[in-house]
Amino acid sequence: MRRIRLEDSSVSMKPIFTTAVTLCILLMAALDCGRSPARPFTIGVVNDVSILASTLAGFKKGMAEYGYVEGRDIQYIYHGVIKNDNDVIDAEIKWLLSQDIDILLTLGNKASLRAKASAKGTEIPIIIGACVRPIEAGLIKNMSRPEGNMTGVVVSDSGPKALELMTEIIPGLKKVYLPYNPADEVSVVSLIGLDKVASGQGIELVFQEVYSMEEALAAIEKLPNDIGAIFRIPSPTLDPRNGEISLAAIKRGLPVVSRVQLDETVLATFAADLSEVGRQAARLANQIHNGIKPSDLPMEISDVYFTLNLNTAGLIGVHVPDSIIANAKTIIR
Repeated sequence: MRRIRLEDSSVSMKPIFTTAVTLCILLMAALDCGRSPARPFTIGVVNDVSILASTLAGFKKGMAEYGYVEGRDIQYIYHGVIKNDNDVIDAEIKWLLSQDIDILLTLGNKASLRAKASAKGTEIPIIIGACVRPIEAGLIKNMSRPEGNMTGVVVSDSGPKALELMTEIIPGLKKVYLPYNPADEVSVVSLIGLDKVASGQGIELVFQEVYSMEEALAAIEKLPNDIGAIFRIPSPTLDPRNGEISLAAIKRGLPVVSRVQLDETVLATFAADLSEVGRQAARLANQIHNGIKPSDLPMEISDVYFTLNLNTAGLIGVHVPDSIIANAKTIIR
């Protein structure tokens, strides 16, 4: 009987082992090739308010901070700022809902209201990227337990505090001009109760309906001399060109105080940072992506910040007390 030495056995097993490993590798490669690549987390975005473009930028930044790489882990379907028109908004939302999106991100009151109606009966989560007074607007009934498949971030109602700040900056102020377009839903909601707040602070708000920037500028040129300041609330009609309002006000020597983040020429702004609002919304999106239901996520409220433009103050001859300057988060000189 022929004896087989151990080294002979070892040598003879090598081809068998190598062949087995090769087959395993080929099999795994074949299985991997047959597997579909993971689909990116897909977010449809609808926005009809130009100043809320910064909210989307903040949202994207927030998602990147959570580790989502755009084009690899996450993709956005966004056609830019669309026309502030119900039919246009409805068509955009309907198209987005047909694109197999994971979340619908809505920016502003009108887009959010239209999305709520259009997405009724679906399971697609809706994140409101920024809204004003959602209960009064009819978006939700409860901040802690938003209904259905919706949650989001509320832009803090800083109107009362902004009016108080106005009286501190401008002692003896009695009459304040407030232009608004009644076709802007967010403006109408923002006005609720504001006259009573102003009255409690000894201010009379002089409301005027304007339907275009041109009407607002013409009105400012003709304001009576007893008007001591201009107060700005959210308005898709006026916000994109607010710099023109600021310039017209400076020519009249009138301070502009705003409860919405606008251009830097505004004398004083007490409002949310719209980019930060977007980052808050990103936290909600990340939680939803990880399996939490939108209805289990309470609506969040944004922080507010005080911005003061001392250059504008100098142009219109307003002396801002040091005690107020000390409270500003951002000072423009």
